[in-house]
Amino acid sequence: LSEDGKYYILNGEKMFITNAGWASSFIVYAKVNGEDFTGFIVEKDFPGVSTGKEEKKMGAHGSSTRPVILEDAKVPVENVLFEVGKGHKIAFNILNIGRWKLGAASVGGCKGCVREAVKYANGRIQFKAPISSFGMIKTKLANMAVKTYMSDSVMYRLAGMFDNKLGTLDAEAKKSGAENAKAIEEYAAECSISKVYGSEALDYCVDEYVQILGGYGFCSEYPAERYYRDSRINRIWEGTNEINRMLIPGTILGRAMKGKLNLLPAAQAIAGFLMGYSPLAVQLPDTPLAQQEHMVKMSKKMALMIAGVAAQKFGTGLTKEQEVLGKIADIIMEVFAMESGLLRTLKMINNQGEEKAKYQIAAVKCYVDDMIPQLEMWAKQVVAYVEKGDMLRTQLAGVKKLARYQPIDAVTLKREIADRIIDLEAYPF
Repeated sequence: LSEDGKYYILNGEKMFITNAGWASSFIVYAKVNGEDFTGFIVEKDFPGVSTGKEEKKMGAHGSSTRPVILEDAKVPVENVLFEVGKGHKIAFNILNIGRWKLGAASVGGCKGCVREAVKYANGRIQFKAPISSFGMIKTKLANMAVKTYMSDSVMYRLAGMFDNKLGTLDAEAKKSGAENAKAIEEYAAECSISKVYGSEALDYCVDEYVQILGGYGFCSEYPAERYYRDSRINRIWEGTNEINRMLIPGTILGRAMKGKLNLLPAAQAIAGFLMGYSPLAVQLPDTPLAQQEHMVKMSKKMALMIAGVAAQKFGTGLTKEQEVLGKIADIIMEVFAMESGLLRTLKMINNQGEEKAKYQIAAVKCYVDDMIPQLEMWAKQVVAYVEKGDMLRTQLAGVKKLARYQPIDAVTLKREIADRIIDLEAYPF
């Protein structure tokens, strides 16, 4: 604070500021008196404020990226954002919404990849036939579309969660930024899921788009090359995907430690459930997605079991076991994605009928079919690290029970999805 009490004097440099070359003001976070983390509105024309040279980036060339430099910058006290010492509340909630928006934006990129890839594949003739007629290309197109559908479902589901929670606030609370932020903060883990899942779905789709174009995908004359470069940043900004993977189980376990979530008792109850559970004795109703509904339920139990085993073993020390947390995060993310696609499709069946939901049903079936073996592997890897001897064998048997699954004919279903994409020359759902 300046001697006359009218200004805060800021010093420091922040790298990688988006649109720094064009912005007239910046939101800057700094510690007041070296302790109180605080947000400030800093105008570009304030004394001591400057920007460094433009970064030469791999992609996102339409956006300016520069460092912002503060050298004894004089910021009026009235430019404190919210309250001194409360900057973290602003920063975290900006990140929460930003992560969800990044995931949602990634869905648009995925749909663009499907559209452009199939247009090329329909026009590219090899061996007297369009390459879109080849089985390997069909599989790529179908997998791109299915992953996009799951990502899209995650984003809509989280939007619904926000709406439902904000809808519980009374008229006065809705006027309060703090109350709105508190409501959104409840879904911090889901925001991280949407960011990681969405950005990695886009990277998957972009990579396959390049591959379908072959050598042309590697040439800058074709848009695939730019898609490839531009998509890469999404796994870095708004918190790297590694950081967000730590936040997903960390947020959930943190709530459990504070007594806000009944995690450990619920995880311990899985052992009792497994004692009486026989996959072969399960009787499923005659509905289009009965098997998938059952496997999503079993996958949720698997996620709960693995999180509980790890929490019981390491306690608060689990925060140092990043490899374990990463696998738990992957399990949670995929279960959330499977369930999101499933719930959306069940709603569509209920509202529009099974025939109109034909391709969405196929997408859910294919995705669950692909993911159950993956979830089983991740769960077994965590258990193999955490447990030893008889307990290891018991836990592995439990995972195997929960993952017991009759595979479907995914080849035929993916061909049907691909044929739909080829006919429409667009995203099919």
